[in-house]
Amino acid sequence: MRITIVTETYFPQVNGVSRTLSQLVRVLTASGDTIQLIHPDYGTPSVSEDGCGSYRVPSLRVPFYPEVRLPRPPYRAVCRAIGTFRPDLIHIATEATLGLAVLQRALADGLPVVSSFHTNFDQYSDHYQVGWARGLIWRYLRWFHNRTRETYVPSRSSIEALKDREFENLVLWPRGVDADLFRPDRPGRAAVRKALGFGPDDVVIAYVGRLAAEKNIDYLAEVLRQSASECARIRLLIVGDGPSRSLVEARLGTMARCVGFRSGEELADHYAAADLFAFASRTETFGNVVLEALASGLPAVVLADGGPAEIVQHGETGLAIPPDAPTSRFADALLTLAEDAPLRHRLAENAREYARSQSWEQIMGTLRERYARIVEGPVPTVTPVGRALSPLD
Repeated sequence: MRITIVTETYFPQVNGVSRTLSQLVRVLTASGDTIQLIHPDYGTPSVSEDGCGSYRVPSLRVPFYPEVRLPRPPYRAVCRAIGTFRPDLIHIATEATLGLAVLQRALADGLPVVSSFHTNFDQYSDHYQVGWARGLIWRYLRWFHNRTRETYVPSRSSIEALKDREFENLVLWPRGVDADLFRPDRPGRAAVRKALGFGPDDVVIAYVGRLAAEKNIDYLAEVLRQSASECARIRLLIVGDGPSRSLVEARLGTMARCVGFRSGEELADHYAAADLFAFASRTETFGNVVLEALASGLPAVVLADGGPAEIVQHGETGLAIPPDAPTSRFADALLTLAEDAPLRHRLAENAREYARSQSWEQIMGTLRERYARIVEGPVPTVTPVGRALSPLD
């Protein structure tokens, strides 16, 4: 098949969307498909573009978020590039100006187009103080996605929330993990711990992700501060960057090692250098980093909201705390696992076992089957949510 993938975020931006789409490109390319990837121009090619044709859209920096670049309209050249490529199907991953321009072109040309839903806009609008526009945003999103053949959503809770808002043709598309890359016996584990000053008896609590308001980072920083203050063996590892980095560094001081963004083998080594994973975001439609942590043998403590609540099995692979719990309750959960080594080790083994069952090849391969049905015939019937055969079928 010839498939065009359109996104307003991709590597070198590091987030769940870019990671997911890079895996999709990898699996489709390995299956023999020809891929056209359309994304903002970040100045340098990404290794994640290997094996596919990439069209980079001129972009602008976001003043208050310098690592983010937004595609710059008009998009006539983008539409011409799609026309020249002649795709069998277009997958639009983001719904802003670039996605809208491509959707309109695809509908006008009669091209099959599907979409995916990645962002909890209710929570994002609260964090960025645009709650006054929430109703308008949701009307636009419903209009956008209901004009595509199918909309792929990463969790059942997100599907139910979208159904309540009258979104149609919703299909479960969860996320996978490379359990060969993310594993507890990484060769660089000891070197990372030594370089960061962690001793053999220290219990390292890690966070991986953007340091930004939408990740509930102020709440998490206070949780980590309380935990480290209560137990001298606890050390903190912060992997990521963003506009809230200075807040985190000021709150945690010498308790934490803030190492910035990491990727690939280096990221996997940093996961493996930890003993626990803490994640307090309430905006996740899935939560890729939580699954990466489980694959790395880290029991995860999360707020039971959105995607993470479906990944973490309370008492089996980690602990899920009520979303409205005070920071002290979250901190107590971390302390429990830090101080109870047998419990921590049991949850670590369960976490690893669960993550190994969640392969990207299976998940992306099943999505590819849906693509093929749309290309080859009538619109496929959407499987009711809750049927436990395959994530998408």
